[in-house]
This record gives sequence, C-alpha cells and structure tokens, in this order.
Amino acid sequence: MPTPPTPGPPPTAEQVSESVRTLLAEVLQRPPTEVDMTQRLTALPGMDSLHLVQTVVTCEKQWSIQLDEEELFDVRTGDDLCALIRRTANAQEGTL
Repeated sequence: MPTPPTPGPPPTAEQVSESVRTLLAEVLQRPPTEVDMTQRLTALPGMDSLHLVQTVVTCEKQWSIQLDEEELFDVRTGDDLCALIRRTANAQEGTL
C-alpha cells in the first residue's frame, strides 16, 4: 500500500500574502499592485460575495486546509485572511 505524501512545512507569511494578493487580483481582474491587503475585502473594487467564496475555496484547496467558518466572519482584510490561513495551516500541520 503506498504511503500518503508527507505534508511540507506550513507556508511563510510572505508566501501566503503573495499568493492571496495574486488570487484576489485574478478574481477581481486587476493587477496585483492594485490589491491593498489592508483594505476591507468588501471595499475592493469588483468584490462581491461570490468572489469572496471563490477566494476562500481556492485558498483551502491550495494549502489543503479547512478554514473555520466562524473565524471567517472575523476576516475583514486580505491581511486578516492571510493570518487565518497561517494559523490554520500551523494548527493542522500535525493532522494533515
């Protein structure tokens, strides 16, 4: 029976930030330089609830994590989302 792949180390803050910024830029069809990670996600030009869900699902798939729905309600900015991804990845590192 094959051995399941061993997960790598949790992503660094820089990796998460760069990836989330790029993802938001793709979803919003804007250059990454126009995505302000400190701005409220709902205030980003072109952002709507469907784009938010798409962003969360893509992040979960990318890092093989499950973000807590209650904690997602506290996410306001791109930086908040990055912090939640890092916390979740670090917490789930031993259980992946």
